[in-house]
Amino acid sequence: MNLMRWKPLFAVLLGLAIVLVTPAVSASHEIVSSDYSYGENRVMKLSGALYKDTGELDPNYDYYAVKITTEDAKYRNSGWVGPMYIYVDVAVLPSSAAEVPASHVPTSGTKFTQHSVSFSYEGIGFDVQIPRTFVSYWEKNDWAHHFVWEVSGIKPSFVGWWFVFDDYAEFATGFRVPQSSNVFTAAYAYGEWYKLYLVVFRKIASDYAVIGMSYLPKKYSTYYKVNELKHQICTYNRNIRNIQGLPEMIKVSPETQSLAGVQKG
Repeated sequence: MNLMRWKPLFAVLLGLAIVLVTPAVSASHEIVSSDYSYGENRVMKLSGALYKDTGELDPNYDYYAVKITTEDAKYRNSGWVGPMYIYVDVAVLPSSAAEVPASHVPTSGTKFTQHSVSFSYEGIGFDVQIPRTFVSYWEKNDWAHHFVWEVSGIKPSFVGWWFVFDDYAEFATGFRVPQSSNVFTAAYAYGEWYKLYLVVFRKIASDYAVIGMSYLPKKYSTYYKVNELKHQICTYNRNIRNIQGLPEMIKVSPETQSLAGVQKG
């Protein structure tokens, strides 16, 4: 018998045997809620997804992640108009929610390019398109636990740099809550859009939006709680547009002139 002829068949049978005896591996996370909303001025679209770890390896805690997307809804694909400032606040109930272990993107610091990075948190994983320029991140706990990002295309000296994202940018954080807790989240985003006039950025629009998501292992009315949380986070951030306000007109830096192809006169 020609053994060479049967080798491919043996390989196929061996592969089938391995598949049959190997236990099936399922995804360790799932999207349990999502939401989206356009801003008051239809300049920005805000969307989000709430992920839950389904591995249940920790009997004391449940693990979640939130992914938030801020999108340019009006000036998309424009090379001369874009967001110069984005502020994102994710509020979570119960307020005992904690980023343990620490895992969020983008992290604080200077990002020279917008690019995709991998996010991973306790069995939950996905890609995130992070913004560029100057990123700050912090947390605060009051009536809820807040995960906050602030992204600015403005240098501390208020010399212009560049738009913080092209078309869209994403933000993500993980958190844990006591086992079988009802989870409510709301995300608030505010942005300022500028247009480049030769060597000057001029503010032409601003917008804000809010969304809400929840997951309820215990029976609970979601409508009122999520909408109450959305109202609270809007109230909590109502002054962001007044106290932040970037200069109406910003002279761009030499770096920005170079990026825009503008020659010094």
